[in-house]
Amino acid sequence: MDRTFEESLSNIDNIKVMNKVCARYSTALSADDLYSLKLTTLWRCLNRYDPSKKTKFTTFLYQQLDYAIKNTMKKKKREFSCKNIEKSSEVIDDIDHVLDGLSDEYTILIKQKYVYGMTMEEMGRQNGYSRETARRRFKKALKSFEKINR
Repeated sequence: MDRTFEESLSNIDNIKVMNKVCARYSTALSADDLYSLKLTTLWRCLNRYDPSKKTKFTTFLYQQLDYAIKNTMKKKKREFSCKNIEKSSEVIDDIDHVLDGLSDEYTILIKQKYVYGMTMEEMGRQNGYSRETARRRFKKALKSFEKINR
Protein backbone atom coordinates (compact mmCIF):
# COMPACT_ATOMS: atom_id res chain seq x y z
CA MET A 1 0.00 0.00 0.00
CA ASP A 2 1.16 3.57 -0.75
CA ARG A 3 0.31 4.91 2.67
CA THR A 4 2.85 4.99 5.38
CA PHE A 5 2.09 3.85 8.86
CA GLU A 6 2.05 7.42 10.20
CA GLU A 7 -0.45 8.55 7.58
CA SER A 8 -2.70 5.60 8.33
CA LEU A 9 -2.43 6.22 12.05
CA SER A 10 -3.53 9.85 11.61
CA ASN A 11 -6.31 9.02 9.09
CA ILE A 12 -9.61 10.05 10.73
CA ASP A 13 -11.54 7.10 9.27
CA ASN A 14 -9.03 4.60 10.65
CA ILE A 15 -9.07 6.34 14.05
CA LYS A 16 -12.88 6.20 14.20
CA VAL A 17 -12.94 2.50 13.31
CA MET A 18 -10.24 1.58 15.82
CA ASN A 19 -11.88 3.64 18.59
CA LYS A 20 -15.28 2.09 17.83
CA VAL A 21 -13.92 -1.44 18.17
CA CYS A 22 -11.86 -0.66 21.27
CA ALA A 23 -14.79 1.06 23.00
CA ARG A 24 -16.65 -2.26 23.02
CA TYR A 25 -13.83 -3.89 24.98
CA SER A 26 -12.71 -1.00 27.18
CA THR A 27 -13.90 -2.72 30.36
CA ALA A 28 -12.29 -6.05 29.51
CA LEU A 29 -8.77 -4.89 28.64
CA SER A 30 -6.54 -2.08 29.83
CA ALA A 31 -6.06 1.07 27.77
CA ASP A 32 -2.42 0.10 27.22
CA ASP A 33 -3.37 -3.31 25.88
CA LEU A 34 -5.96 -1.80 23.55
CA TYR A 35 -3.54 0.85 22.28
CA SER A 36 -0.91 -1.80 21.62
CA LEU A 37 -3.43 -3.94 19.75
CA LYS A 38 -4.50 -0.92 17.68
CA LEU A 39 -0.95 -0.24 16.56
CA THR A 40 0.03 -3.84 15.80
CA THR A 41 -3.23 -4.57 14.01
CA LEU A 42 -2.99 -1.41 11.90
CA TRP A 43 0.56 -2.35 10.94
CA ARG A 44 -0.48 -5.90 10.09
CA CYS A 45 -3.46 -4.65 8.06
CA LEU A 46 -1.31 -2.26 6.05
CA ASN A 47 0.93 -5.16 5.08
CA ARG A 48 -1.87 -7.64 4.35
CA TYR A 49 -4.61 -5.52 2.80
CA ASP A 50 -5.53 -6.57 -0.73
CA PRO A 51 -7.64 -3.96 -2.58
CA SER A 52 -8.42 -6.46 -5.34
CA LYS A 53 -10.80 -8.23 -2.94
CA LYS A 54 -13.06 -5.17 -3.17
CA THR A 55 -13.27 -4.64 0.58
CA LYS A 56 -12.76 -1.21 2.08
CA PHE A 57 -9.62 -0.86 4.17
CA THR A 58 -11.64 0.31 7.19
CA THR A 59 -13.83 -2.81 7.00
CA PHE A 60 -10.74 -5.00 6.89
CA LEU A 61 -9.21 -3.07 9.80
CA TYR A 62 -12.42 -3.39 11.84
CA GLN A 63 -12.58 -7.16 11.38
CA GLN A 64 -8.91 -7.72 12.10
CA LEU A 65 -8.87 -5.54 15.23
CA ASP A 66 -12.03 -7.17 16.57
CA TYR A 67 -10.46 -10.60 16.05
CA ALA A 68 -7.15 -9.53 17.65
CA ILE A 69 -8.90 -8.20 20.76
CA LYS A 70 -11.07 -11.32 21.15
CA ASN A 71 -8.01 -13.52 20.72
CA THR A 72 -6.11 -11.55 23.37
CA MET A 73 -9.04 -11.87 25.77
CA LYS A 74 -9.09 -15.66 25.26
CA LYS A 75 -5.37 -15.86 26.01
CA LYS A 76 -5.75 -13.80 29.18
CA LYS A 77 -8.68 -15.94 30.32
CA ARG A 78 -6.64 -19.10 29.72
CA GLU A 79 -3.68 -17.70 31.70
CA PHE A 80 -6.01 -16.69 34.53
CA SER A 81 -7.61 -20.15 34.57
CA CYS A 82 -4.21 -21.85 34.73
CA LYS A 83 -3.20 -19.72 37.71
CA ASN A 84 -6.48 -20.53 39.45
CA ILE A 85 -6.11 -24.26 38.85
CA GLU A 86 -2.71 -24.20 40.55
CA LYS A 87 -4.29 -22.55 43.60
CA SER A 88 -7.41 -24.70 43.47
CA SER A 89 -5.73 -27.88 44.70
CA GLU A 90 -5.42 -26.20 48.11
CA VAL A 91 -8.92 -24.76 47.91
CA ILE A 92 -10.64 -28.02 46.93
CA ASP A 93 -10.13 -29.58 50.36
CA ASP A 94 -11.74 -26.55 52.02
CA ILE A 95 -14.59 -26.52 49.53
CA ASP A 96 -15.30 -30.22 50.01
CA HIS A 97 -15.81 -29.52 53.69
CA VAL A 98 -18.17 -26.60 52.93
CA LEU A 99 -20.14 -28.60 50.36
CA ASP A 100 -20.82 -31.58 52.65
CA GLY A 101 -24.45 -32.61 52.36
CA LEU A 102 -24.90 -31.69 48.69
CA SER A 103 -25.42 -34.31 46.02
CA ASP A 104 -22.41 -35.26 43.93
CA GLU A 105 -23.87 -33.53 40.87
CA TYR A 106 -24.42 -30.26 42.73
CA THR A 107 -20.95 -30.43 44.27
CA ILE A 108 -19.41 -30.90 40.83
CA LEU A 109 -21.38 -27.99 39.36
CA ILE A 110 -20.40 -25.59 42.14
CA LYS A 111 -16.73 -26.61 41.87
CA GLN A 112 -16.80 -26.19 38.09
CA LYS A 113 -18.16 -22.68 38.43
CA TYR A 114 -16.26 -21.33 41.43
CA VAL A 115 -13.05 -23.37 41.56
CA TYR A 116 -12.35 -23.93 37.88
CA GLY A 117 -14.05 -20.76 36.58
CA MET A 118 -15.98 -22.56 33.86
CA THR A 119 -18.77 -20.92 31.89
CA MET A 120 -22.23 -22.46 31.76
CA GLU A 121 -21.52 -23.61 28.20
CA GLU A 122 -18.30 -25.35 29.29
CA MET A 123 -20.07 -26.91 32.28
CA GLY A 124 -22.86 -28.23 30.08
CA ARG A 125 -20.44 -29.60 27.50
CA GLN A 126 -18.36 -31.37 30.12
CA ASN A 127 -21.40 -32.85 31.86
CA GLY A 128 -23.15 -33.88 28.65
CA TYR A 129 -26.01 -31.40 28.44
CA SER A 130 -26.86 -27.97 27.07
CA ARG A 131 -25.81 -24.59 28.44
CA GLU A 132 -29.39 -23.87 29.51
CA THR A 133 -29.65 -27.19 31.38
CA ALA A 134 -26.33 -26.41 33.08
CA ARG A 135 -27.68 -23.01 34.12
CA ARG A 136 -30.88 -24.50 35.58
CA ARG A 137 -29.06 -27.28 37.44
CA PHE A 138 -26.47 -24.82 38.78
CA LYS A 139 -29.28 -22.58 40.05
CA LYS A 140 -30.81 -25.59 41.87
CA ALA A 141 -27.39 -26.43 43.30
CA LEU A 142 -27.08 -22.95 44.77
CA LYS A 143 -30.57 -23.13 46.28
CA SER A 144 -29.74 -26.49 47.80
CA PHE A 145 -26.48 -25.09 49.17
CA GLU A 146 -28.34 -22.17 50.77
CA LYS A 147 -30.80 -24.54 52.49
CA ILE A 148 -27.97 -26.60 53.97
CA ASN A 149 -26.08 -23.56 55.26
CA ARG A 150 -28.90 -21.65 56.94
